[in-house]
Amino acid sequence: MDCKVINGILFQQIVQCGFNNLSAHYQAINDLNVFPVPDGDTGTNMRLTLANGLHQIKENEDISKVAEDLSTGMLLGARGNSGVLSSRYFNGLAKGLEGKKEVNVFEFALAMVQAYQIAYMAVDEPAEGTILTVAREGIESIRNTIDYKTVSFMSFFSMVVQSMKISLDNTPNLLPILKESGVVDSGGKGLLTIFEGFLQFFTGESDSVEEAPTHEGSSMLPTYDFSLFNQDSILEYGYCTEFLLQLQTAKIDLANFDLQAFIAYLHEHGNSIVCFQNGTIVKVHIHTKKPYEVIEYAQRFGEFLTFKMENMTLQNKNVNDAKERKQQTRKKYAVVSIAQGEGIIQMFKDLGSDVVINGGSTMNTSSAELIDAFKEANADDIIVLPDESNILMAAHQAAELYKDSNVKVLETKTIPAGYACLSMIMGDEESVDECYQSMKEENEWITSGFICKAVRDTSADGVECIKGHYIQGVNGMARVSTPLRLMRLPTISEKNIQISKSVLMKVSRTSMIC
Repeated sequence: MDCKVINGILFQQIVQCGFNNLSAHYQAINDLNVFPVPDGDTGTNMRLTLANGLHQIKENEDISKVAEDLSTGMLLGARGNSGVLSSRYFNGLAKGLEGKKEVNVFEFALAMVQAYQIAYMAVDEPAEGTILTVAREGIESIRNTIDYKTVSFMSFFSMVVQSMKISLDNTPNLLPILKESGVVDSGGKGLLTIFEGFLQFFTGESDSVEEAPTHEGSSMLPTYDFSLFNQDSILEYGYCTEFLLQLQTAKIDLANFDLQAFIAYLHEHGNSIVCFQNGTIVKVHIHTKKPYEVIEYAQRFGEFLTFKMENMTLQNKNVNDAKERKQQTRKKYAVVSIAQGEGIIQMFKDLGSDVVINGGSTMNTSSAELIDAFKEANADDIIVLPDESNILMAAHQAAELYKDSNVKVLETKTIPAGYACLSMIMGDEESVDECYQSMKEENEWITSGFICKAVRDTSADGVECIKGHYIQGVNGMARVSTPLRLMRLPTISEKNIQISKSVLMKVSRTSMIC
């Protein structure tokens, strides 16, 4: 789908796709936390914050109304530093869309500028190399180069995503602690993931609509081993304290409330402060060893609408304990696969793939994603099963760059081929060379077909097709285009049909049949 104007209905669907993509990758974002203890979990906090915003939306064709509902819900449900800054970003976006029933690309780009400006204002001393930098550079580096008379929203979000990726990759150069830890900024990664979901709405990659979870009872909330903080423990990091404060006329003169004086008090009693005012509501996030002092001070001005406090020393011990357990478990060999679609990914896991990267024909896996998967696999030897010929170069490059394991890339070019090769694993008694050879022989044998719908008039591999027609082919090569019927796959000789072999046809991005 592509368009040059979006209204409230489309905007809600676009945000839903952003949420879906964030939900699919929130744990990888959590794993990027480095400061000096994780402030909760960035991916989880951003996901729950956006979920609360989606729950608040009332269906409306007016984009300003939908953006306002989203902003209000995110403000009320913001969790952690990343959630607060995300809520401020979307609050700024709502201000930029105010009074508009529908917008074109130029108007949306201006709203994105206001979005990052509002987010910057939420932090007393904003640091570069964070989600703020990615938000700013993501639009500023491209907005003056766009031909707004011809650009569509799909092209626009594609440019934004590429710009945000460049900015995110540079965050370690701006923030030393990121470079020391060998990661990019987790909040920036979260924002990029949301915008990648926006783009997926237009490319058709995000077909499933996940129900946004509520805060209470959500399986996404972290659980802690409380035995790690006992009677002999010492509070090292204090408490992550955050709340919404409703200012009250019974306590103060609202017109004379001094937000800067309020923030100055917070700086005397803690750090990692994010504080901003939205109407008569003040949002506060602070790390402090004496939360009671902040609580008592805040109540001079009003009463709490929401309140959360977490022991960050306990958080740190749980995270470090989990990392140590993960590092201790190193396998003899592991398989890293690339697939797409929740059902197919689960099939790969059930068949024994240690790590499955969510990829696909329109979401080519990068070398960086592969290296992250190698780290997660944590094995002496790793076999990689790509899903596309387009990523073979990236896979070989990642294998060369990664020095902690011996990585072998099997040049599978379709998801069915990878699945069939995976079925050749006989068990731990096999050596990695035996396993790789079995897979290689299977890859030479396997035949897979594909069927996809053309999104525009095009010519692929010598086959002309019209928008809406089906392109059908074998082993990644288009063979025919037709509007009404499906082709028959080439006949496979009887000698190649064996019970131990898998004959698979890739029917769409998210399903297979045998």
